[in-house]
Amino acid sequence: MKWMAVVLGVVCVVTALSARAAEDVVNTRHNLSTVPPVGVTRDPTLVSSTVDEVCVFCHTPHNALPAAQLWNRPDIDTGAFTYTPYDSTTLLASPIGAPTGKSRLCLSCHDGTVALGALQNPPPGNDMADVRLGSTHRGFLGGDGVSVDLSDDHPISFGYTAAVPGELADPAGIDLPLDGTQLQCTTCHDPHEKDLQPFLHKTAINGELCTTCHVRSGASWDWATSSHATSTAATPASVWPERRPEWPGATVAENSCLSCHDPHTAAMPQRLITKVEENTCYACHNGTVAATDIQGDFLKLSNHPVAQATPNPDHDATKVENVLTMALHVECMDCHNPHAVASDLPMISFNPGNLGAPHSIPPAANASIKGVTGIDVNGNPTTDITYQYELCFKCHGRTGENTCGNRRCGSADSRGMVRVDMVIGDPTAGGVTVDRNIRQRVVSGTAGLVSYHPIEANNVANNNDVPTIDSSTLGTGQNSSTTLIYCTDCHNSDNSEAAGGTGANGPHGSSWEGLLTQQYTFNTDPANNMAFYALCFKCHDQGVLLADITFQSHSSHIQSRGAACINCHDPHGSHAMDRLMNFLWVSDGIVVVDCVRNRNNEPCDPTEPYQVPTWVDTGTNAGECWLDCHNAEHSPKTYN
Repeated sequence: MKWMAVVLGVVCVVTALSARAAEDVVNTRHNLSTVPPVGVTRDPTLVSSTVDEVCVFCHTPHNALPAAQLWNRPDIDTGAFTYTPYDSTTLLASPIGAPTGKSRLCLSCHDGTVALGALQNPPPGNDMADVRLGSTHRGFLGGDGVSVDLSDDHPISFGYTAAVPGELADPAGIDLPLDGTQLQCTTCHDPHEKDLQPFLHKTAINGELCTTCHVRSGASWDWATSSHATSTAATPASVWPERRPEWPGATVAENSCLSCHDPHTAAMPQRLITKVEENTCYACHNGTVAATDIQGDFLKLSNHPVAQATPNPDHDATKVENVLTMALHVECMDCHNPHAVASDLPMISFNPGNLGAPHSIPPAANASIKGVTGIDVNGNPTTDITYQYELCFKCHGRTGENTCGNRRCGSADSRGMVRVDMVIGDPTAGGVTVDRNIRQRVVSGTAGLVSYHPIEANNVANNNDVPTIDSSTLGTGQNSSTTLIYCTDCHNSDNSEAAGGTGANGPHGSSWEGLLTQQYTFNTDPANNMAFYALCFKCHDQGVLLADITFQSHSSHIQSRGAACINCHDPHGSHAMDRLMNFLWVSDGIVVVDCVRNRNNEPCDPTEPYQVPTWVDTGTNAGECWLDCHNAEHSPKTYN
């Protein structure tokens, strides 16, 4: 019986060792001894040339402190050194203090304050007594010799005690070891692990390690179905040159969380972002991994200025940031939630280059912009947009603000544009500016709004009679009484599907002024060139316009008189007149369409019926102009 017991004991030991075969510290970088590991390249400056004991640099069988781990290293000194823990405006844990528990054991090498050979019971011939880890080897000691910076590393030494819906899993159900209720270095890392580098309890491929705790989802989205969790696009190691070759996955899905986040020494500490701002996105979205080159669009003449530094210290577009009070700015994540974004049909009402191409139905937000914040039609914040225009209103629809003042956002010059409904009184004689944002120019319920492009609703009273609509271009089912359009039908990349191209969709950048899909002149006295109006002719039939069917003198105004569409029409909406009539009074310091002054530069003539440039609709395709334009006084000029 005694012999059988010995045999059974041997079997148990062998079985236990077999089950933990990957825990082979001899063949890892944690082997600092003269015994060479198999399949691992070590830094020779961090390896002893005299000590052949593998475990001694961490463990001792006698006089260990703490005893539970048979620890052979001195404790870190949180009194002599200043430890800066991770912090963030989105941190859900209580304020984190100095490291505790098992993390102190790891930091007794990795904080860089304690030498690798500083041991309770050093072996004979110890030659590592003055060797410390530097920043290139996960040493955290700052250059001043007294500060230990953990602010750009995953938080440790905090209580993980409850689930947070949409954020964190229930700690009772995770298969990672907590130190009591504390999350420590050892929750993710196993210092003896050979195969799952860097010393992980479970693989980080496909986000398996991260999503054990982090369970990101919202009312309309889920991380598990996002492009960043599912894309099979190949990711060459050159995308992340700072990583060790064995760490990057082969695809976007395999890299998963690590495509954007770095759990140690992150370039942007808050939320552990791997590169600075948009450069994190550009690592893939420059045409090397993603199919289209979005970075290239941001380099074009007109663009959303993501290259400008974000002024908000609490910037996190999906959680903390207050859309009503934030300093105006734009970053990629203001429009795209990286945990929610997914491929979807383009947000356009039609593709002028392929009328049969599928597209989203306006004004619905597609999966590329789900899970982001915005402002609704009433000016109230929304945490998860339903309609595309709610995203645009986040900057272009804040009450009491006109995002770009009296110029056009994305214009090459600061064009000082003053329209009839933007001023009370004469703008050349101290008229009072009226600030109206884009939301107040396109939302049907806005007080005083007369006409508008159908972004949020179709204005039957004003838009039902639009004979210039090119029905062949718009395709079956499109009409002037019920059809809606997207903001991105006009504001989009010039090689996007909105322009009939095959490039990236979205208002990232365009070669045309105003961040427009096609050419549209902002010059108020252009040459006779129909190419200037390509954007308008995308929907409005050029032949009908030039045939003077809808307005007696369209052709002469656009051609011989050199007027531009922008002189008479406001492309967003008008509080002054129907048919988007909203005369451009002043642009670039020049009076374009003036009130009647009797041509003596006097104040607007008080004897005239209208003290501002005015169009009066007198019936179908008929009306009167009361104004001074192209060196001609109209008081009135009648068109039938």
